[in-house]
Amino acid sequence: MKKMIFSAVALVAFSFAGMANEVEEKEEKIVVKTNCSSYAMASTVAESNYYGNTMSSSQFAEAYTFYYNTCVDANNNGAILLAPVFVG
Repeated sequence: MKKMIFSAVALVAFSFAGMANEVEEKEEKIVVKTNCSSYAMASTVAESNYYGNTMSSSQFAEAYTFYYNTCVDANNNGAILLAPVFVG
């Protein structure tokens, strides 16, 4: 009698343990994208101001393009951009 009760309890316990693993977990991924035009303009203006507004229009365009491309690459790779740091 004891073996039958033990067997019934064990069967119920293993049944619940087996069902517990059947829960599907949904993974939610949050993607943060930076507005690259705004980032590039703000970064280029900040760099220009830091160095005393000495950029020519071609230098400004080159810096803007650099920051814009950096932002696009970061967005494509899922990276988060930080504010640029200028070393004087």
